Amino acid sequence: MKKFHHTNFKLHLLLSKVINMKDSLSIQNIGKSYNDTTVFKLISFNINPGKIYNLSGPNGAGKTTLMKIVASQILDYSGEIFLGKDNIKDLDHYYFTKVSYLPPLPNLYQHLSVKENIIFFTRLNNIGNVELVESLIDSFNLNDFKSKKIYKLSDGTKKKVSILILFLINPDFFILDEPYTYLDSEAINVLNNLIINSSDKGKSFFITDNSSGLKDIEFFESVKL
Repeated sequence: MKKFHHTNFKLHLLLSKVINMKDSLSIQNIGKSYNDTTVFKLISFNINPGKIYNLSGPNGAGKTTLMKIVASQILDYSGEIFLGKDNIKDLDHYYFTKVSYLPPLPNLYQHLSVKENIIFFTRLNNIGNVELVESLIDSFNLNDFKSKKIYKLSDGTKKKVSILILFLINPDFFILDEPYTYLDSEAINVLNNLIINSSDKGKSFFITDNSSGLKDIEFFESVKL
């Protein structure tokens, strides 16, 4: 049974628009080698609209590498990945409007404030929903940190800002690499609510994390390395 904590019904409503998305991501016979060392080979699976997928495997199995390949952060690999009927290598910038990758470590502009980072990324992605911005800031308890520079924040607060920006961008496919790292229990609940609500509305998630943060998430399928 999916769990939804009604901590922010307003945010739930703001994210509740159902999208009409038919394209899947099709990962076909993907392999990756470094020099003469094979990391993995012949990995195939689909990421379908509105589904949540788990990527599992021991340390060193190549989970982050596979996620970066799916997110088109690594281009040197064998096999093919298709978004609908199109090979992702032919889609250029368009692919990044559909697929976004959250790395384990926050990737923000360290000498900008929280507010300045949010403004930069919202403008870069043509996001004008001020009400959603404020609701996410409230949900992650970031109001007291808006004017602070990123480099002065704790790792947990930086992670909250990264997640907030990702859900503002709101891609069709979320690639989440250890999203629960540094988060406290309250922030984990907020993140899980966002994942569950977004998947119910057609968004897709590909997640790897070894923490207990995943206990409230119901996976459609698990991919194992």
